[in-house]
Amino acid sequence: MSVHDHNKTIVAPLRSAFASCDAAQVRAALLKAFAPDAKIRLGFPFQELAGPEALWTRVYAPLIDAMPDMERRDFIVMAGPRWGKEDGGNWVGLGGNFVGTLSGNWLGIPGCGGPVFMRYHEYLRIEDDRIVEMEGLWDIPQIMAQSGVWPMAPQLGVEWMCPGPADGQGVVTAPFDAARVDASVRLVWDMLHDLKQGTAGTPERGLGGYWHDHAFWYGPTGLGTARGHADIANRIFRQFREGLSDNTRHLDEGIFFGDGDLVAFTGWPSGTALHSGDGFLGLAPTGRRITRRSLDFWRIENGRIRECWVMVDMLDLYAQLGVDVFARMAAITSTKVAA
Repeated sequence: MSVHDHNKTIVAPLRSAFASCDAAQVRAALLKAFAPDAKIRLGFPFQELAGPEALWTRVYAPLIDAMPDMERRDFIVMAGPRWGKEDGGNWVGLGGNFVGTLSGNWLGIPGCGGPVFMRYHEYLRIEDDRIVEMEGLWDIPQIMAQSGVWPMAPQLGVEWMCPGPADGQGVVTAPFDAARVDASVRLVWDMLHDLKQGTAGTPERGLGGYWHDHAFWYGPTGLGTARGHADIANRIFRQFREGLSDNTRHLDEGIFFGDGDLVAFTGWPSGTALHSGDGFLGLAPTGRRITRRSLDFWRIENGRIRECWVMVDMLDLYAQLGVDVFARMAAITSTKVAA
């Protein structure tokens, strides 16, 4: 068994605890799986934490208080070494949805009393059978929308509970195949280098030759989902290319890894840009320089990208552009209560 196949067994008890709907099991599994001094980076508003006790106290315990029947359902479980870096560590990628009944308030989001879902992407670096580093993003705006307190601009893409990989192989159980992984990651690497050459006049740049004609781009709430080259170019890429200039992707500093036909990439930040044009997130240009955090998965099918799960820290982007999303949500909530 390769170290990467072994690392998937290391996170199995943690995954089982998250599926148990049992708070005590979740806390115990976190304390066992993570090194005491693990470096943890999460999206806005959680930011940086140290160790599993802080992860439990500040992140999971409040969520479970608001959603007592919370469980996580993984649709991607993959593992591999950091591609192109001999000393880049060994990583596990997890993606899926939190599901449960939002009975109480969470982060100021009012409990709706019904079932909700929230997508998550999570990358874990493992050493000596313990998680020593974690990067994770949750689609918190997805909960806001389901609770009826949407505080952001309307998204151009479609909103839905996006599915897992269409081939049913998101939870990778086949033995790690280094040659297959290299081909998968190289395709995504080449695509992203071509993608960054795109401009407002060429929103389709980076799609042809790399993406399946009917590919799905599953974006976070605030951007939404698009399908096919024209839809992805016009709903998603165009607003980035019209609204942002000096747009630089930090590909060399990011972490790529693969497992079978799946590829993962994390950048913290994954890119920097100047907010100089109209259209980006429905906001007028601010002239501010911003960074992007993203954790993404791709699935390769017959040498083309068939599906892509993108998670961008939308709350952090809005904050950098001067919009306090939580304050806007609080105003909406108070208005609803007063009515």
